[in-house]
Amino acid sequence: MLTTNRIKKLQKVLEKENLDLLLVTSLPNVRYLSGYSGTNGLILISPNGCVFLTDFRYKEQAGEQVKHLKVVIAERDLIQTLPSLNLLKGKRLKLGFESSQLSCGTYQKLKSLLPHCLLVPTENLIEFISVKKDQNEVDRIKKAVRITDQVFSEILDFIKPKVKEKDIAAEIEYRFKRYGSTTPLYETIVASGKRSALPHGVASDKKIEKGDLITLDMGAVYDGYTADLTRTVVVGKSNKRQKKVYNIVLKAQKQAINKIKPKMRACDLDKVSRSMIKRAGYDKYFGHGLGHGIGLVIHDNPAINPRNHQLLEPGMVITIEPGIYIPNWGGIRIEDDVLVTKKGGEVLTKAEKNLIEL
Repeated sequence: MLTTNRIKKLQKVLEKENLDLLLVTSLPNVRYLSGYSGTNGLILISPNGCVFLTDFRYKEQAGEQVKHLKVVIAERDLIQTLPSLNLLKGKRLKLGFESSQLSCGTYQKLKSLLPHCLLVPTENLIEFISVKKDQNEVDRIKKAVRITDQVFSEILDFIKPKVKEKDIAAEIEYRFKRYGSTTPLYETIVASGKRSALPHGVASDKKIEKGDLITLDMGAVYDGYTADLTRTVVVGKSNKRQKKVYNIVLKAQKQAINKIKPKMRACDLDKVSRSMIKRAGYDKYFGHGLGHGIGLVIHDNPAINPRNHQLLEPGMVITIEPGIYIPNWGGIRIEDDVLVTKKGGEVLTKAEKNLIEL
């Protein structure tokens, strides 16, 4: 029923955009509209109809998951099957496609196979709908968050001097799966010592040392929906500089969370944390956006950065993750997942935020 409502919303968007059809090739968007979680599938939708295509390998899975769409099992390449569909027969049609998802080669193939169609690039038509999560989606994100919080609390006992970053990351992902997560949507980040100054420092063979800052960025996935949690901890006793920088980041993060409200511009929320870090003299060490949406993809809309004027709305689930990254010293990032509500922001992640000394 949920997927039916989503398709109806998208069909109204197609009418508004004056499109006869939309070809959906992004797998997260295919899943959002159909419930299908396989790795080969697409959807063709018109204001009055909708068809799901996959191949023989996923026939049984599609039968179980795709309940409210006509399912077509292609005998060859999915794109090459399109001309045989009734939705694409007839006069000249305006066919929208997801411009950020379609390769140049596939675009050329579409032009050749569908000469009667005017191909129209589109952006964020589905994302415009999916940016606000329904209760079913929020519940799945909350489950992913609970798994993530649990694994974070457990992994602290595993972190010791001489343990490799890679081993910590592997243990995190093993525990995710043990507690019901599927494969994470991004590679678990474990960056220690000077490497913690790398915002996306993929776990390496470096061994943990006493006095290291360690940034842990992780996210379990439940029924397709992801969590996204970052904490920075210290091995042993923290020094004055570590405490100072940590408290600046923590204060900037808490202040932004407290300011979240509907109809606030994303850029204004970013400014809350960025201004505080600038006043502390560390603005040149904070070079990324304050956060992003999460859902079926790890970097969902809205982007919380200085350039995005999009308004926050109830139902959005966003991250708030300021960081300070100092070359040849280290970095600190603190990240929580927050549900935008009518009253403000509900923090979903519950992991300890005060500086943890292991």
